[in-house]
Amino acid sequence: MAKSEPIDLYSPLPPDQIARTLQRIMNDPMDDADARVFGNGTQHEMKLRYARRGTENAMAPELDVAMEPHGTGTRITGTLGPSAAGRLFPYVWHGFLSLFVIGGVAAAWFIPEALLFGAIFAGIPLFMMVMGAIAFRAGAGKDGEDRREIIAFLTRELRTGSLP
Repeated sequence: MAKSEPIDLYSPLPPDQIARTLQRIMNDPMDDADARVFGNGTQHEMKLRYARRGTENAMAPELDVAMEPHGTGTRITGTLGPSAAGRLFPYVWHGFLSLFVIGGVAAAWFIPEALLFGAIFAGIPLFMMVMGAIAFRAGAGKDGEDRREIIAFLTRELRTGSLP
């Protein structure tokens, strides 16, 4: 799973103008776009994701930043990486299914007549864990492209760059 990376950017636009710009862009439905950056924000914070039409991906990276005035512009600091749900769900998934695997192995170990039951009770969740790991990895497959699109959006719309 991809890690969150720190973000520390500067925009020459003041925070209130950034909030208005984001509001204007997010209110445009962009019906003809196959993918776009979407999210929300105020003059104090912003959350953005890159979404493809017809695709739901909780594992997609999310920009989660705070904004504060810096000179005549805005300093934008935070992280770009999986959302809290995207980071937590694989652990919950595997942890929950592990209980069934442990139960199935214990049943097969301690009750010799329950060998088939234990194998099924452990095998199906084990299969689900493997398939989940494959799905989680596939969900993060376009992670790099999503991150580049979010940064390109910030650069293009908010004229972000390094701190002056």
